[in-house]
Amino acid sequence: MSSAVAEDYAWFDEHDSGLAEAFCVTFVRGLTPQQAFDRLGVAPDDDPDDDGFYEEGVMAASAVDGGTILIEFNGFQGILATVTGPLSVGTVTAAVFCNVNLDQQFVHAADGRVVTSFEPDYPGSRSGIDENRLLTHMVELGMPTEDVDDADDWGDPIHTAFALAERVTGVRLTPEAIDNPALIGSIAHLS
Repeated sequence: MSSAVAEDYAWFDEHDSGLAEAFCVTFVRGLTPQQAFDRLGVAPDDDPDDDGFYEEGVMAASAVDGGTILIEFNGFQGILATVTGPLSVGTVTAAVFCNVNLDQQFVHAADGRVVTSFEPDYPGSRSGIDENRLLTHMVELGMPTEDVDDADDWGDPIHTAFALAERVTGVRLTPEAIDNPALIGSIAHLS
């Protein structure tokens, strides 16, 4: 699979500072953007305007090697069971969420169920049907696997969460995936 490291995602904060403030990015193995939208009941906008991606309640889907990247500006639907369930049937997904209040979440799902979930800035507290499944990758990435007092001592939690998502899905987030989505559609029905 992938040997991604946090430094591979150092570009993210500067690439699109508005997106970097509040987002949900979902890595989906083996599905096309249309297949991902179909599973979620998202109808692509036939005539998206140039700024349509930057509206709340909208999801952008980009085809990348190994699958699809789903991007929500100031969104959170990618971490919800109503999304992780249908999206991960027969495959795997990993979603990374962060909002302006610095609330963070990493959710890894497989075959319709959440395998491991945790806050990237406090990865020692995990939940899911196999909360320790990702430990090898987490240790390799320098993530603490036990509770720590100061999350800043070990690196950038979001960049590391992106690297972990790539490792478990084989799908890489790229600047091109952000800049040139194949599909854009409303996800208001998923809230």
